[in-house]
Amino acid sequence: MRRPARDVAEANDSSSSARAERADLRSSGSNNPHHRGAWLYNLNLALPIVSAIRRQEARAISDLIARYAPKCGSVIEVGPGTGFYTVELARRFPEVEVVEESARMVELLRRRLARANLADVTVVHRDFRALALTKSFDLAVAIGVLDYVAEPGAFVASLCTLARQAVIVTAPQRGLWGTCFTAAGRLRGVSVYCHDQEAGRQWRPPGWGCDITETGLRTRFTRGMTLVAAFEPT
Repeated sequence: MRRPARDVAEANDSSSSARAERADLRSSGSNNPHHRGAWLYNLNLALPIVSAIRRQEARAISDLIARYAPKCGSVIEVGPGTGFYTVELARRFPEVEVVEESARMVELLRRRLARANLADVTVVHRDFRALALTKSFDLAVAIGVLDYVAEPGAFVASLCTLARQAVIVTAPQRGLWGTCFTAAGRLRGVSVYCHDQEAGRQWRPPGWGCDITETGLRTRFTRGMTLVAAFEPT
C-alpha cells in the first residue's frame, strides 16, 4: 500500500532532522542536551512552568537591555536555539546576528524567522567558541548557554571582546531549583553548571562592571532559578 505524499514528506523531514542531530553530536561533542532532541525544545518551552519562568526571565532581560544598552543598534546573540529571544531582538534592533552550532536548531530558527517576516537576521551556523569574529556589536547576548559551559569566565570574556555597550547572559543559580535542574541534566546525560552571584561577578574581565539579578520561581523560601547578569565597560 502506497503511503500518502504528506506522510512520506513528514517521514523524510523527521529522518533528515535526526541525521542533522546525529551529525551535530559527532562533530561538536557538545554538552548541550538540545543537540540530542532539538525537536523537543519548543515543546519543553510550552510547558506551563517553563513558560512562566521564561516570561519572568524575559522581563528581567528586557529591563537590563533598557538600562545598559538603551541606544543599541546592533546585537549578536549566541545560542539562540529556536529563536525565543531572537524574534524580540529583531523587532527591537535594526541589526541582529545569531550564532548557533546545532544544524537542527538553525533549521527551526530560520522557519520561525520566516513566519515572523524577519528576513534581515543574519544566522551563522558555527560553534561560537571556534568562530573568529572581527566585527563588534553594541550588545552581546547569551541566554541559557552558560547552563552547559564548564568555563563561563572565558566564555563571557569572549563576548565582552565583541560588545561596545553591554553583555547580557543567564545562568542557573545554586539552590533548590538549581539542584533539580542539575539532576534533570544527569538524566539526560549532560552536565549542568550552577553558580551564585559572587561567582558570576568573577566572570567580568578587567575594566568591566557587573550587575546581577535573580528571577524565576523566586519565593520567600527559595532563590530564583536563574541569574541574569549584565556586564558593561567602566
